[in-house]
Amino acid sequence: MMKELKTLRDILSQSRILKIVHCSLFIIHCILLSGHISAQNLQTLQAQRKAAIEEVDAISSLLSEIRASASASLNRLNLLSAQVQSRKNMFSHLNQEIAVLYKDIAAMNQELIELEKDLKSKRDRYATAVQSMYTRHTSQYKWLFVLSTNNFSQILNRMRYIREFAAWQKQQGTQILRKQEEINLKQLEIEQSRAEKVALLSVREEENKKLEKEEAAQRAEVQQLNRRQNDLQAELTKQRNQAAALNREIERLISNDNRRSNNASDSRATAAAGSSYRMTAEEQKLATDFAANRGRLPFPVSGRYSIVRPFGEYQHPQFRNVRLKNDGIDIQVAAGTEAMAVFEGVVAGVFLFPGSAFYSVILQHGNYRTVYIYLSEVYVKNGDKVSTSQKLGKIFTDLKNDNATILHFELRRDLEKLNPTIWLR
Repeated sequence: MMKELKTLRDILSQSRILKIVHCSLFIIHCILLSGHISAQNLQTLQAQRKAAIEEVDAISSLLSEIRASASASLNRLNLLSAQVQSRKNMFSHLNQEIAVLYKDIAAMNQELIELEKDLKSKRDRYATAVQSMYTRHTSQYKWLFVLSTNNFSQILNRMRYIREFAAWQKQQGTQILRKQEEINLKQLEIEQSRAEKVALLSVREEENKKLEKEEAAQRAEVQQLNRRQNDLQAELTKQRNQAAALNREIERLISNDNRRSNNASDSRATAAAGSSYRMTAEEQKLATDFAANRGRLPFPVSGRYSIVRPFGEYQHPQFRNVRLKNDGIDIQVAAGTEAMAVFEGVVAGVFLFPGSAFYSVILQHGNYRTVYIYLSEVYVKNGDKVSTSQKLGKIFTDLKNDNATILHFELRRDLEKLNPTIWLR
């Protein structure tokens, strides 16, 4: 009788083991889910590094077009500075990728240890169960165990316990095989991650050498420009005066439009009417749609490009005593590139600035305006309706300045100057 009770306790103990196994599998699932999230982070970093590589390639292509010039220039320095910054961004993403891989490999090694512990535990329990079955669970013992009861109900329960025990043994064998497969896959995953880490370390070494060469070229350009202080100052002054004159002309045109809209819509317009634009219902919808696309507007150029001057007031990255201010962004492209509308709208102005060889185009999107400056040829006229990505004109190439082909792009809400970078995708 004592042997029978011990056998029943063994069977009930095995049932509790199954519950523990299910709990362990749930924990392993959570660990694997964490690994999936880490993989997503790695994919994001890889995508960011790819974008940075494309930006570096674009700048390198633009630089190759002006290498023939022997004299240093602000334009070439801007491109070199942009190239160095893009390379640093790519280097940063590369380092983050490597750090994630180190972390992933450590986590996977820990998972492998846990899996191997779990496998050993399962094998030990299975071996003990098989040995017990071999020594005690003969056919005669099973029938003796079943029949040595006081009633028919106990006979049925003991038969059910025997069936469950047999099923549990089969399940344990299957789980052991699956666990071994899981360990094999985890080992393969670790080896792949290690190989990827080694490859990235090699890429990082190569990129570091390229970065050192680009920084040396940048320093050489700065030294040449420092020897031409007078020319440099004159060029910067010319750029500031030209930007100020353009800003005055743009604000004059916008203020005139605002006054006309106020006078047309309401005879009670105030003296400050020029500071805001009174919109029709159609224009209000257009402005709302434009605002809803913040961060998703297409770039105003096609093909490869580099932002060589950012928005706002900032310290020149190479010259300590030089501060720059930009009402928009300057985008350098290959010669022959065309400017494109970032959103549907109406042409509110096309003008050739006095004393210059380039045109400017203003598009109106309700109370928003986008401005495209430095066009050698224009394809639209005042009053034209344009669609998103429609070509507006060919960007001017400055033959006197390393054949620089630069579009100056601005974005405004009434007279307020907005940072185009956060509106473009």
